[in-house]
Amino acid sequence: MQECNEDIVEEKKDKFSVEYNDGRYKTLFEQVNAAAFLSSFEGKLLEANQKSCELFGYGWNEILRLSLKDILPNETDWDQFIDEVAAKGGLHIESESITKDGSYIPVEISISLFCMEQKPVMFVLVWDITNRKKAEKKLRESEKKYRGLFEFTTDGTLVLDARGEILDVNTKICEMLDLTKDCFIGKNLFGMDILTAKSQPIVVSQFEQLLSEKTANSYTTEIKNNQGDILDVEVSSFFLVKKDNEVDNFVLIIRDITARNLTEKTRIKEHGLIKTLLDNIPDSIYFKDEENKFVMVNKTKASHYNVLPEDMIGKTDFDFLPEDQARMIYDDDNQILQSGTLIENKEEKITHSDGSNRWVSVTKIPRFNAEGEIIGTMGISRDITDRKEIERNLDKKQHFLMTLLNNIPDKIYFKDEKNRYVLVNKAMADSCKVKPEDMIGKTDFDFLSNDKAQKSFDHDNIVFQTGESIIDNVEKIIDTEGVEQFISITKVPWLNNNGERIGTIGISRDVTKWKNIEKDMH
Repeated sequence: MQECNEDIVEEKKDKFSVEYNDGRYKTLFEQVNAAAFLSSFEGKLLEANQKSCELFGYGWNEILRLSLKDILPNETDWDQFIDEVAAKGGLHIESESITKDGSYIPVEISISLFCMEQKPVMFVLVWDITNRKKAEKKLRESEKKYRGLFEFTTDGTLVLDARGEILDVNTKICEMLDLTKDCFIGKNLFGMDILTAKSQPIVVSQFEQLLSEKTANSYTTEIKNNQGDILDVEVSSFFLVKKDNEVDNFVLIIRDITARNLTEKTRIKEHGLIKTLLDNIPDSIYFKDEENKFVMVNKTKASHYNVLPEDMIGKTDFDFLPEDQARMIYDDDNQILQSGTLIENKEEKITHSDGSNRWVSVTKIPRFNAEGEIIGTMGISRDITDRKEIERNLDKKQHFLMTLLNNIPDKIYFKDEKNRYVLVNKAMADSCKVKPEDMIGKTDFDFLSNDKAQKSFDHDNIVFQTGESIIDNVEKIIDTEGVEQFISITKVPWLNNNGERIGTIGISRDVTKWKNIEKDMH
């Protein structure tokens, strides 16, 4: 029976082959750009074209031994498949086909059901859509990528048609204006309460510029959010084009620069305050780069060289000072650049452009960038010429004073509030058989017997506490050799510039000779 059926099939195949070879189907089969089959309703392949052999990798005789089931995925429900073909009179699907080597290829299958010699026959076309699927995958990936860029960019983005109707918006513009996407889509941008009287003509002008020049400039303007707050924004735009270079949609990019403008205003204000400070401070302030060139100087610094601040920018100390002085400053600056250590209150003698010499106290510190790298130095120079002159005069007066004190035969001393010696003259130190500097910071208890030291201590306390002086108080003492002496003691309060008591001053004079003369006269 089976042999009989096979004979019938072979007979039909031969009949179709004859008709095919006669040209009835030849043109259709061979010229169509797809794998083409004629199959029985049960799926047995009756005829195939050369394209089918190429697509599935079979030889001519091999492919005619197959059934339509053999090229469909294994999981295909054949009964359901045939029922659907019968019900619809055909079928058009995308699926996968199995090639001779067992690999799967994406295909598009078109099946038409018709009768031939009063029997149902299926005309099957199979297209390889591998390239199309790859393109679709690439397109989906590209769409996903650009949708991600569109959604998560930091700028607000709107897509509009030529009439200004909003087709799409990203998340950022919704956040910026405190609106949902539904509030945008389908609305006309120019009919929404977003653009202000200032920004609307700018956006219109951008669109017109795009249409005429194909490019548009960016503009700084303003928009209004849902709360009525005005936002400073930077607006730019471009258009999407179709394949024929025809304008499709406009894209409007809106960047919120409110915070940036506020920061800039704050920076300008702070810069103004700093400049006012720098230009009115009496100290010289300057900034240098890593090559020791001036980056910024204040008016005081420039005035020392009789130039304007801008005249010093880009120059070095060698342009304004003698070689030896400039070299000293250059070496100090390089030390800071290399080590990062500061120089604090260093005194320098500077020669100005008029030839005058001035003394300055200099503090220099390194300048760093955001990465912590040293990029230069900053210096503050304070003119201490007057102070140096005062110090010189004080030193001179101090010298005169000490010369006077050390040549007076009287013993003179200064004590602090705790009766410690602050200053003594040579006569006082000689009486204690020490050098003047050996007595500083010590008391009478370090040089006298306890009873004598206590007596002096008590007198000093009375003067310090009461502010009353002891004037020319004559005391009789017996020296270490048993000789009687008379000493005139004067003690007065030691006052500071505010009239406050800070210690005592004492003068001791040997008046033994005068006491003896006085005694003889009586």
